[in-house]
Amino acid sequence: MIATATIESLRSKDPIAQKNIFEQYGSFLYRVAYRYVRDRMTAEDLVVDSFLKIFEGAANFRFDNLRSFEAWMKRIVINESLMLLRKQASFQLMPESEAIETPVDDNILDSISSDEIHQLIAELPDGYRTVFNLFAIEGYSHKEIAEQLNINEGTSKSQLNHARKLLQKKILYRQTAKQAASPNE
Repeated sequence: MIATATIESLRSKDPIAQKNIFEQYGSFLYRVAYRYVRDRMTAEDLVVDSFLKIFEGAANFRFDNLRSFEAWMKRIVINESLMLLRKQASFQLMPESEAIETPVDDNILDSISSDEIHQLIAELPDGYRTVFNLFAIEGYSHKEIAEQLNINEGTSKSQLNHARKLLQKKILYRQTAKQAASPNE
């Protein structure tokens, strides 16, 4: 666990504090970046760029506690990831006209492990995965997602809805395959 003194030392660009912060949070921030870009080298580059911003911005950052410092670092990584995705224009967003809400059976998630869920989320198309991660994992509102991605709120809702439906189909397919493989259960 990082001490408040380490963060204070980070403000004065102390290389030992920078090393400690990197060692403590590097893998966590890598996982955040990877959730968005799904490429190991790109996620590593994003983390390096993010740490440069963290080390530069630490002098101006005011935190109430360690949790707010961690949230600030995570937000930097998310913003860097989203900027890269916008530059690449690599994700397809569905038009707002398709923002029809479809009910999703939330109980279906009870039958699948969290590792399987993370794998299925990683398999989503970029636009779906990005909005799903921002909404369901990071807790952003549709308004915040729309601002981050420069889209309409309806488009954000549509992407989330499509992501949920696709996840549900993938989970059902996986369940059916498991049941077929072990018919005696």
